[in-house]
Amino acid sequence: MSSIDQILARWREEGVALNPGASALQLEALERLMGVPLPPDVQSFYSAANGMHDYQHDARMVSMWSIERAVRERNIQEGEDEWGPYQDIAFADVIFSAWHFRFRVRTEGRMCVIAELTHEELPSLFAVFDAFLKRPGSLGLVGASKPGS
Repeated sequence: MSSIDQILARWREEGVALNPGASALQLEALERLMGVPLPPDVQSFYSAANGMHDYQHDARMVSMWSIERAVRERNIQEGEDEWGPYQDIAFADVIFSAWHFRFRVRTEGRMCVIAELTHEELPSLFAVFDAFLKRPGSLGLVGASKPGS
């Protein structure tokens, strides 16, 4: 079972309201926002569940945005570091927008995910969900370690 399947199962156990999977048009809208082809893990997640209902959150106070919300909010930050320029595009917030998870897109089309609070850079959405499930504190997440606790 992939980390995407595991996180979706966890959210369902918690009673989190998830949107149905994204349509091809919705996935295209996310691709336009990001300016690069969607990596397989991003496409797989949003095809299975187009985020949470707006402003819904899980036990760790994470709100995974729908594609429509990411496009509507356009919470984009630009920067440059030792590897060159990038755009950080928010796709989830924690503790009511105290901080965000962001897709970091490089000019050459490479993409990773940033946990804004800890500045941890993860290579994929799979890695984010894996960390969320196995070592949430490393991402700056707090709260229940198991559904219902």
